[in-house]
Amino acid sequence: MKIQDAVVACGVAFLLAGAEAGAGEVKGRATDSSGGALVGARITAQNLATASELTATTDGEGRFRIEGLPTGPYRVSASAEGFSEQTRNVSLAPDAEVSFALAIGALEATVTVTASRGARATLAVPLRAESIGSPRIRATNPASTGELMVQAPGITPVSSGPFQMRPRLRGLDSTRVLILVDGERLNNARTATDRAGVETGLVDASALESIEVASGSGSVLYGTDALAGTINIVTNGSRLAQQMRVTGGVDGYFSSNEDGRRGSARVGVSGPRVAVSLSGGLDSFDDYRAGGRDGSLLEDTFPLHASGHLKRQDTIDSNFPPFAFAAFPDPFNAPYRRTNSLIASSGAKGSHWNGSGLLAVSDTQSLTVKALHREARDVGFPDFQSPQFFQGIELPFSKLDKVSASYEVHSLNSWFSRLRATAYSQRQDRKLRNVDVPVQFPVPSASFFPINVMRLMINSTTEQQVRTYGLDVQNTFLISPRNVLTAGFTAYRDESHDDRTSASQMNLVGTVALGARGPQATVFPQLRPIDVISLTKPVRVPDATFRDLAIFAQDEWEITRRLRSVAGIRLDSYAVRTDATPGYDIESVIRGAQPAVDPATLPNPGGDSLARSAVTGDFGLVYKLTEDLNLVGRYGRSYRHANLEELLFAGPATVGNIAPNTRVKPETGDNLDFGVKLHTRRARGSVSYFNNTYHGFISTQLVALTPGSSVWQAINFSKVRISGFEADLESSFSAGPATASLFGQGSYNKGDILEGRNPLSATRLDGTPQDNITPFKLSAGGRVSDRRNRLWAEYSFRHQKGVDRVAATRLQSPFLIAQDLLSLRGFTLHRASVGYDWYKGGSVVGVSLNVENIANRYYREQFQFAPARGRSVTLGLRIRKL
Repeated sequence: MKIQDAVVACGVAFLLAGAEAGAGEVKGRATDSSGGALVGARITAQNLATASELTATTDGEGRFRIEGLPTGPYRVSASAEGFSEQTRNVSLAPDAEVSFALAIGALEATVTVTASRGARATLAVPLRAESIGSPRIRATNPASTGELMVQAPGITPVSSGPFQMRPRLRGLDSTRVLILVDGERLNNARTATDRAGVETGLVDASALESIEVASGSGSVLYGTDALAGTINIVTNGSRLAQQMRVTGGVDGYFSSNEDGRRGSARVGVSGPRVAVSLSGGLDSFDDYRAGGRDGSLLEDTFPLHASGHLKRQDTIDSNFPPFAFAAFPDPFNAPYRRTNSLIASSGAKGSHWNGSGLLAVSDTQSLTVKALHREARDVGFPDFQSPQFFQGIELPFSKLDKVSASYEVHSLNSWFSRLRATAYSQRQDRKLRNVDVPVQFPVPSASFFPINVMRLMINSTTEQQVRTYGLDVQNTFLISPRNVLTAGFTAYRDESHDDRTSASQMNLVGTVALGARGPQATVFPQLRPIDVISLTKPVRVPDATFRDLAIFAQDEWEITRRLRSVAGIRLDSYAVRTDATPGYDIESVIRGAQPAVDPATLPNPGGDSLARSAVTGDFGLVYKLTEDLNLVGRYGRSYRHANLEELLFAGPATVGNIAPNTRVKPETGDNLDFGVKLHTRRARGSVSYFNNTYHGFISTQLVALTPGSSVWQAINFSKVRISGFEADLESSFSAGPATASLFGQGSYNKGDILEGRNPLSATRLDGTPQDNITPFKLSAGGRVSDRRNRLWAEYSFRHQKGVDRVAATRLQSPFLIAQDLLSLRGFTLHRASVGYDWYKGGSVVGVSLNVENIANRYYREQFQFAPARGRSVTLGLRIRKL
């Protein structure tokens, strides 16, 4: 806090020297595309320093005037029913005059809060930012929050199913993408980067108001994890009204594919000073079906084994005759044929409730309180069962409970524009179950023969509990009418605790005896249990805390009428502390490792601590070529601290045994973004190029072998470059009594390992492809609606090119499986939807009907284990009392 006080004091002294007081006005005229006066258009002037806004409507000549505005930067927008919205950025010093010419259509003037911690037009920020708002959410009718995110050009999905789907942004996913809920972190330090990810399904789709995607480094504003970008999930909240009124509504969703059902209800009371709302709902999804026709051969992995692309290992031990043990193939990587499109273990059930309250303490002060509860139950991991996989994985439940309170005051004086303080507490509880994990090995008798082939079946259950406490204080200062400084202090603390139970059952698979012609194998038709089930309580991650304290500052300066700069700096202090935890065992994981695991990388089981600090910064420019066309450029320094899994996990996992490594260093990145942004009366679009270089890229790699197993560690594996282009364009025009729009968006990505070495073989990986990079994605379509946008129809398609640059670490892995190869293929999907909104009095009833994957294509999203959902007809219902 002393550092923050010093920063604020210096800022105040500077502000007092340069601040300008006064009041001004913004005036102008709004017309249609023919130049005729637009009567009754809504004009909104939002102060970028205070976030306060005033509105006016145009008169009979299309003119407007908003008076009594404090000097400073403003975002002025004009909107009218049936016309595309337009936005202008102006600086009042003390007056400004703007004009608008609105075209018929439905183009929105998109706004981002995430990219600058305040509402800004995306045209005016120096990085790629996009918002998926309520109209798009209603038209898409998504099964989950993760499914909605895929609409952004730079995002591809990770995992599948109604709860598990989450985003990969610019080639990175999991904890390398920061997920916020209402501006507060959903990421926590317990999430495994390589084997799991942030569960966006913890926010139910019916609770969404919008999703904002800010691509590029977000470390200056939000700290660790925002390597590829920041995604902010904005939930429904309360709003004040000019007079007391009661609002409410219900939402419904049905999907034919998996018999998916979701229903929610909402009720609220709003007035001039107080607003309260409460919503809740239930959802249920059975196992989904992939595309294709049942009874046909959908997938056959035997040719991959026959060609040598895949190898199924026998029971491994070089001391035993291999021909005798060929009769006992290891359960891992068994070949299979698929003739049934039902994807087992892919369903989920859940419930949620949200509450919010808003109190206007005065004209310049407000208090907002939000509470969120979400519980997902019986969540399956699609296809994680025999014969597609050698073990099962289940998620009996995953829960999120969150409470936040935010106090805001604006217009304190002429230079101290805004103070916002937010405190929040959240708890994430998660139970993960590994089902029938096999460990197979031979056991010779005292005279060597007969040899028993044993299979140990392990079932384990892990309950993860993470409590997070956070505080965010943000101050906005008006240095001059053209200069806004945002500075603040953030702190959060993750407290992690695990409970784990493991049950082991020893079984006899068969025997190898020495016969007259040599070793002869006898395989039993069924496993024969030979030992009682043994129960243990191992702990993979000890009780630990992860803490961050930070101060940040970001300055936005309109240098000239055409040139605007955005620059920021952040100082973070990170600390990790572990406690002595019964059951936390490192020695058994590394016993017999060749080469030996460096003991300096291992934590003290009796408790340990480490501390690190980080300095990040960014600098961007926005150059206004015309009122509607901007050039943007930005450099940002990104940072990700290793999480508790990478630092501390000790125990078996799917790939073998994982050992902790407290010496793994943070990942850092140099992020460059350049682009062109356009927003005219009839078209909106952008083209962006990014070049991100990541140093000390962390990966869990094979570092040693042990008798019958292997040892892996999270290490600073490589230096990686990911670069590419992203583009989007939407154009709206009138067509007789209707309006039509065409839209398209695409991305091209390339990833390379610049420097890297295989830690076990010492093979250089320089110049080889980086993993998990989708090379090309294109989405496009068209929409037709009536002039009031109440009856509409839409068609779109999504195409992804096959992956032709495959990472050597994937192809050369001893754990290569069929899904690693099958998920590299390209695909094209088609979608069509229609909808209608009935308005009567103060109520609206909306219906949307969608057909997804029209051709019922059998495919996998790239780099995903399970096939994706086949054809589905979805129905959405929305009833509102406004």
